[in-house]
Amino acid sequence: MPCPNGVALALLVTAMLPIQAQDSATSPFARSTRTVLLGSPDEDRLRIEQIRGRNKPAGSLIRSASAFATIDDSIATGGLHWSILDPIVDATWNSQIPFSIDDGGLWAGRGISSRLTAGVRANLGPLHAQLAPEFMYSENRPFPLPPSGIPGRSDFALPYHSGPVSIDLPFRFGSEPFTVVDLGQSAVWARFAVVDVGASTENQWWGPGIQNALVMSDNAPGIPHGFVRTNQPVHTDIGDFEAKLIAGGLTESLYFDRDSSNNRRSISGIVATFAPSLEPNLSVGAARAVYSPALRASDVTRHAFDALFRASTQRPDSTHTGANTFDQIFSLFARWVFPQNGFEVYGEWARMLPPSGLRQLLVDPQYTRGYTVGMQVAGNVQRDALLRFQAEATFLDQTPPSRAGDTLSFYTSRDVPQGYTQRGQLIGAAIGPGGSSQFLALDYMPPWWDVGVFAERIRWDEDVYYIQPTGFSYFSHDVTALAGLRGTVRMFGGELHAEYSVAARLNFLFQNAHGGFGPERENDFRNASFRFWMTPFTLR
Repeated sequence: MPCPNGVALALLVTAMLPIQAQDSATSPFARSTRTVLLGSPDEDRLRIEQIRGRNKPAGSLIRSASAFATIDDSIATGGLHWSILDPIVDATWNSQIPFSIDDGGLWAGRGISSRLTAGVRANLGPLHAQLAPEFMYSENRPFPLPPSGIPGRSDFALPYHSGPVSIDLPFRFGSEPFTVVDLGQSAVWARFAVVDVGASTENQWWGPGIQNALVMSDNAPGIPHGFVRTNQPVHTDIGDFEAKLIAGGLTESLYFDRDSSNNRRSISGIVATFAPSLEPNLSVGAARAVYSPALRASDVTRHAFDALFRASTQRPDSTHTGANTFDQIFSLFARWVFPQNGFEVYGEWARMLPPSGLRQLLVDPQYTRGYTVGMQVAGNVQRDALLRFQAEATFLDQTPPSRAGDTLSFYTSRDVPQGYTQRGQLIGAAIGPGGSSQFLALDYMPPWWDVGVFAERIRWDEDVYYIQPTGFSYFSHDVTALAGLRGTVRMFGGELHAEYSVAARLNFLFQNAHGGFGPERENDFRNASFRFWMTPFTLR
């Protein structure tokens, strides 16, 4: 809905105001508590502590805000205990075109976009609750955008990946500024020994990737879901196990199609990890998500255990015709930490579809395959000062065996029109269908501040390039090359993290008539992007 710019300013100012922490001696049941959100500087520091051997790597491959929540044992022995969550502001400004990656329910279009997360956390015996709604605003300024031109679709819908292979991934969310208020990072759960049972709307991150997670990331709004999870590693003689099962519903964006009968979808997901006793710093895991049309609300419940029991994709003669069709994504991943060296290496391999037989596995082993590989190392260069280096590469390209051949791009679907999305944003890797990326970063990190540089190359939707008929279209690659600075300041219990990058987006959305090689450059953009993340300073 339309919203004046003053709303965004009010959200930022509210969160920047210092708050008075209550003394636990005089008010033991009301405290200020930090929420560790996915992608936050807090989460980054926790991971660094793991690779330096100061924290155990348990829980690092199945993450969410409520999973990070801990209750002080000294006050959790009975009665109601609660705390106020420190408000968190996450804001992005883009100068020319949208650039929105791993920012949850926030869509960072052109102009200013901001998100405020605040709330309370409470527990009563085994019952726990985290109420952390999010208030989001997007200025959503205009930029050159080709209309989709697809009958029955919104003008903002993706003009590619239509017809039999489809996805709900609008380039722009309407033509006006808008606000969104939702439950955000909220969850309620009951603890039974090593198992939690509950419901949540929070974001999740499955797997070891830092920039890209192939099955479940925080690139889209949180999925309303029920869950069963381990709340600590389950110890056995051979090693430690952790797992989570979810079942929920997905929502179509307002800018996909005009068919109100297909707006509802179900999702069922499972992830499990194992750390062997012989090498506890090695963790291996697997994840699977199954999504299906849900014509009725009861279909969401009926498909709750699809990730466990639905073995292969079924395709009736007519596609997109009911709740008996579904699609899936499966991944294997691993992370190995070497705390004596301050080093980690990790990887994830995923497929959209299992091979139809031995022949396809031998002849076309890359079909619907994607992967991420990465590493991180941090070591002392001065007393209490670290130098940290990161590198990660992700590849989701699905090059067809012949020009204009049939290609099922990652996260698209022949059976579920909206594909693997939630409210128009990708649930998996932010680089999207046919994407690939290479990321490098170097940071100098004393205890109270840090500063660093980073660079990334993203090739967008390469599958669209390959399916163009030779001689009729002159598409060349749509590529972003960016470089930037980032830094953090921490004092008085507060934190300010900022990133500034300048990107060259060449042949944006394949709009240059001569493939980007001729004199036309009107669809090449130089986009400046500024993002900051802030929690309030505390007066004690």
